[in-house]
Amino acid sequence: MNKKSKILKTAFKASIFYSIIRLVILIVFRYADLYDFLYFHFSNDFAWIFFTIILPLSIAVLIAQKVSSKFLTNLGKIFLPLLILLTITGYGFNKSYWGYIIKRPSVFTEVKNANEVLSITSLEKKFNENQFKILTDSISYKKYDYFPDLYYSNFERPYMVFENMRNRGNLWNYEDVANNENLKLSPKEVNQIQNLILNSSFLESPDKGYEERGNRYDIQIIEFVSSDDSNTTIVPTNENISQRTPSLEFENRFLLVSIKSGELSNDHYPFYEFLIENNQILKKQKYFYDVAGIEGLEYSILAPIAETAVLILSLIIFGIYKLIIKLRENWLQ
Repeated sequence: MNKKSKILKTAFKASIFYSIIRLVILIVFRYADLYDFLYFHFSNDFAWIFFTIILPLSIAVLIAQKVSSKFLTNLGKIFLPLLILLTITGYGFNKSYWGYIIKRPSVFTEVKNANEVLSITSLEKKFNENQFKILTDSISYKKYDYFPDLYYSNFERPYMVFENMRNRGNLWNYEDVANNENLKLSPKEVNQIQNLILNSSFLESPDKGYEERGNRYDIQIIEFVSSDDSNTTIVPTNENISQRTPSLEFENRFLLVSIKSGELSNDHYPFYEFLIENNQILKKQKYFYDVAGIEGLEYSILAPIAETAVLILSLIIFGIYKLIIKLRENWLQ
């Protein structure tokens, strides 16, 4: 047996074990209430990819190399092409409708490296205006726990990161920053950010009939500094911070601009994140979510079930094929 043939046989068998293992992981993680937690997690992308793709694929290949089965090899010849087609179609749907391929993107790495929050500014843009308006008279704050409904969490995402880094700078005290009317960006700074965002061509246009809702924005801008050194000192919100001046040494000063709008189409909402430094957009990402729509209907979540259905279909096709061969042999005798 040549090397290419051996690799193909392993791939045919591994595809079957891969889908079975993914189904087992789905059942176990659903029972432990971890499946959605990892999928929509705000700061960790690797855990989902490891447990649902890397781990089952690695185990499947190891098992396939040890198991010698002509039946599984022949079944895999039918199943593997269907699995590849299903995966491409499913991930394509995810990207088109939800805005991401494998899982909802976590916050930017720079936010995870934050050590001081300098200002938090809430703004709004009405549907018939282009101006971002600072909301100085409606400052609100909500205490975010570690286990909220992650599906609908958007503006909360950086705060949940800060909650997990309470030993860094003044992150533990971001409530005071959020509620301090003096710790806001100036109208001139807001105008610069507004021009960057609106000229980025990154915001989605609403469908016909949804212009009023889809062009209305709620905006949150967090000004922070970051450091790769995780051993920073806890500091209070002191006079320096009150002047938006960092108390600790830092490497970069960023603005995290988070934006959500009304419906773009029926029950379908966008959320955007921009990372800005020195009046330039360094990074940007977006995702979509539904409210009373088809939330939860995401390929990455439902893939093990879909793959099991395709595996059953492959068994049926394989059985029919074997039956036809058997009948043909009997007929020729």
